[in-house]
Amino acid sequence: MPDSFDFDLCVIGAGSAGYSAAVTARNLGKTVGLIDGPGPQAGLCILRGCMPSKTLLRSAEVADAVRRAPQAGVMAGEPAIDFGRVMERKRRIIKGFADYRIEGIERFPLLRGAARFVDRDTAVAGDRRIRASRFIVATGSVITVPTLPGLEDAGYVTSDDVLEFDSLPESVVVLGGGPTACELAQYLARLRVDTTLLQRSDTLLSGEDPDVGVALRSALEREGIKVVTGVKLIKAEKTATGKIVRFEHGGHSHTVEAREIFAAHGRSASVDGLDLEAAGIEHDHKGIKVDAYLRTTNPNAYAAGDVRYESTQLVHVAVYEGQLAAANAFGASPVAADYRLQASRAIFTEPQVAVAGLTERECTALGRYCAVARYPFDDLGKAIATDKTEGFIKVLADSDGTMLGVTIVGAEASDLIHEAIALLHFKANVRDVMAMPHLHPTLAEIITYPAEELLERLENEKRALVTP
Repeated sequence: MPDSFDFDLCVIGAGSAGYSAAVTARNLGKTVGLIDGPGPQAGLCILRGCMPSKTLLRSAEVADAVRRAPQAGVMAGEPAIDFGRVMERKRRIIKGFADYRIEGIERFPLLRGAARFVDRDTAVAGDRRIRASRFIVATGSVITVPTLPGLEDAGYVTSDDVLEFDSLPESVVVLGGGPTACELAQYLARLRVDTTLLQRSDTLLSGEDPDVGVALRSALEREGIKVVTGVKLIKAEKTATGKIVRFEHGGHSHTVEAREIFAAHGRSASVDGLDLEAAGIEHDHKGIKVDAYLRTTNPNAYAAGDVRYESTQLVHVAVYEGQLAAANAFGASPVAADYRLQASRAIFTEPQVAVAGLTERECTALGRYCAVARYPFDDLGKAIATDKTEGFIKVLADSDGTMLGVTIVGAEASDLIHEAIALLHFKANVRDVMAMPHLHPTLAEIITYPAEELLERLENEKRALVTP
């Protein structure tokens, strides 16, 4: 292999953002080289994120369904968990995804090794130099470990470790209340791990509207998870039989003991070791700073995916940004990133959480009027018939009925939200929702109830304006 290379585009990182950038540039007729680190290939989503977690969540969902079977008159008893088979299934499925992605990656010139910049148009991977007219940095993110006295000495696991457990601990205390913490806390609890969740914010999923976190907390607690919010973490300690976390809550000191501590405080941009300063790329602990076109402070370098400043850390966004960065790098008319609907998201707890468009919190921050209507799953025929009654749907509309956002906490929310995304994409009005057929009995028809309420309000307001 030669010691130096020249490409139209060099992509640093071969995860979801980097791979999609490379494919886009190749389709534009550009020469593309990929630099990827020495670790396993295929990217976070496939190896340590979306896919392995959802595969394991499925096993936990089946176990929970067996326990609930008597509600439907099916007497199954407590399920026996063969954890070895749970993990074997996960590894087999993930290997299939990874092999397919690696096959695509290896169609590009691929340089393995830790990458770093030496100047504005040159990077190195090991002892090989790569020059390119454009760069895209897509190095993803790394686990964020909370600063807690005693945590390192006591020992802890991260989401990476939870996804690779060889055996389950008898008990766990989860530090964090975000998507990963909530999903994996429920997974562990459903496999009969005694689970306590400690969250510093007042509600779970603190980035969403408070009613979302409140609803999810109620559901988790009904499954036996001990949830404490609004805590101040004080210290972690190792004991003869496990580990202790000391915290303050409600003005009092408390302790919780478990066999394991799961530090689930999210991820941060992976920028260490890249020598971004040598390339004139501005960054901080929140990631690489970019303009509306994903261009960094080096006009020939772009950033995409989790490494971007204050990234949403969503895979579909990473793919979108990788494609957009590559197109903008070589296009005559660059296009600004538009996150209005790209920021749509789902959390795969049960009940699931999904959000598209604006939230109440965002409308308040923007000083924007929004009419709000909610409808609970426990009043929906299909939800009642299938014992899926947790949660609600919430629709936000402008004063003329134009839809602004939809939030769903409930069964199959990650799929139901796509109707909302389509409606928002086409700038639909609640009148359009009512004009569309919705099959009965379905979960999808739940959106018609808040839409109907909002439409009725609009019609009443209109009549009030014309009544002498």
